[in-house]
Amino acid sequence: MNPLITMNTKVNLSKRFQEAQSDRTLKHALLPQPNAKDEIRHQERIQHFEDSKDSFVQSFCVPCNSNSSPSQSDDPAELIAEDEYHPHTEIECHSERHTFVVCADSQLGMTSLNKEWETELHYCRLAVDKINALQPRPKFVCMCGDLVDMENSFYYNNPNSLKKYELEECEKIQQMQFSDFKDTFDKVHPDIALVCLCGNHDIGNRPTPASIEKFRNAFGDEYLAFWANGTYNIILNNVLFTNPDGAEQMFLEQLDWLEERLQYANSQQAAQIYVFSHHPWFLYDEEEDREDFIPGAGSSFPQEWNDGSGKFDGAVFLDEYFSVPKQYRKIAMDLFKEYHVAACFSGHFHQNLISKSSFGMDMIITGPLSMVFDSSGKPCQPEGNGRGVRVVEVSVDTKNRGLGNGKFTHHFESIE
Repeated sequence: MNPLITMNTKVNLSKRFQEAQSDRTLKHALLPQPNAKDEIRHQERIQHFEDSKDSFVQSFCVPCNSNSSPSQSDDPAELIAEDEYHPHTEIECHSERHTFVVCADSQLGMTSLNKEWETELHYCRLAVDKINALQPRPKFVCMCGDLVDMENSFYYNNPNSLKKYELEECEKIQQMQFSDFKDTFDKVHPDIALVCLCGNHDIGNRPTPASIEKFRNAFGDEYLAFWANGTYNIILNNVLFTNPDGAEQMFLEQLDWLEERLQYANSQQAAQIYVFSHHPWFLYDEEEDREDFIPGAGSSFPQEWNDGSGKFDGAVFLDEYFSVPKQYRKIAMDLFKEYHVAACFSGHFHQNLISKSSFGMDMIITGPLSMVFDSSGKPCQPEGNGRGVRVVEVSVDTKNRGLGNGKFTHHFESIE
């Protein structure tokens, strides 16, 4: 029997959005998530492994223990090895390595301040082509927020608006941009799962239940978690960590959920734990506060916004704007430290930047698919700036399965 027919997760591969991101998890036929029985069986295998000291493959990957190569197969059916009694789910190891892709800030409409967004769609199409050409095929793609530029709190009744729109125009443009984004990213190969998280230009700098519900209606759950080849991936709405005032109860609910999911991932011996969000938790140092940034350091306003009036001359996006405020960052970072998060991936900064916390967690910011910034406060980086996607290669230790025993490398691939 074809294993794709018997999975406990049954989702049409073309259903990319609302249906895929639901029940606080990701639903994709090639990423079958464990049910309660699978989790119990996994715990039993953990105990068996600890008691017997069998190899990881013997305890965790019995159905994979064949004469076939352990490398990733091109056949989707072979990626989910299954026997009659023990179907594989992604809580288990089934491959020594896998890849995923991080993109950020497609931000349709940004260049023209929402007069058009074909400019950004062009780069999105190049990104989709790049992703579809990758070998081995990635397990999933995570778009780290700011899918579109138009959000009414930026452009309606805002004295600081770069361009003003009526409320009805804002709503219409945002829905059109949501639709065009989905039409474009639906072209990602159906074997590759797609995760879309929200940024401040999707739900506002001060999110509200209404703005978050609009995102849910278009893309599904705004925070969720899922397994991929023994690694645990947590998707957060961390716009709420920058300003929870407009949706405090939703902030607290997500925070409780986050700690519960981190505890769960630890109890299930996740090979790696990754967190994805829009805002970087920090830029240069996990203890940084507003007064710690170099005064005046930041990214110059784009030339495309220069209307000749001179009002943008010398204007910059200050670095301090881009990281999560320290009082809320500390709440998350304490959890990440306690529960052994290996890396956080984000966008928002519109440029590549890689930093590391005091406890070894990587903070990896990926450049945009829209306008590129270049901060004067940024230290020298190993990667250049530009539009592109980040490819992350994950390896799982098949000899000693245990919490955090996986490894990863990553690199940025330009689309220009």
